[in-house]
Amino acid sequence: MARDNSPKIRQRAQLERKQTQRASYDRVLIVSEGSKTEPLYFKEIKKAHRLQTANVEVHPSALGTEPIQVVRYAKQLFEAGDPYKRVRARAFEKVFAIFHRDDHKSYFDALKLAGSLDGKMRNDVKQPVEFKAIASVPCFELWLLLHYEDIRHPLHRDEVLTRLRNSAGL
Repeated sequence: MARDNSPKIRQRAQLERKQTQRASYDRVLIVSEGSKTEPLYFKEIKKAHRLQTANVEVHPSALGTEPIQVVRYAKQLFEAGDPYKRVRARAFEKVFAIFHRDDHKSYFDALKLAGSLDGKMRNDVKQPVEFKAIASVPCFELWLLLHYEDIRHPLHRDEVLTRLRNSAGL
């Protein structure tokens, strides 16, 4: 009878196919209000930090730009997936819905809905999913302006856009 450490057993173990392993960090779905600025910003962050594209998906909301529509689309994309966008259903540990505060009427409803979904849905490996709303007050472009200026007071969205264009030379 062969011992556990015999050459034949060691050789068999070396020749067996290795199981594929996904990266140890969480799979993240980000759904944004904007169709250009936010997705480009997060894609640049992925590139700068060398995050695997298989683990971080960034998509604009296909249901509209109201905060409640962004949260609903994030939920829909997580639950049903989208073969055209190569998003598998329930394939994430974290879902983030990103929208502006601006003057949206559905802002507080979106925060409430996202809060009610947090930890309630399960992913493809039956783990609870973190579902968060990330609101940019007053708007997402303020994040970009902060790369150029030290802002220490409230700004209206229009002022943010004007200053961003001037700072970035656009």
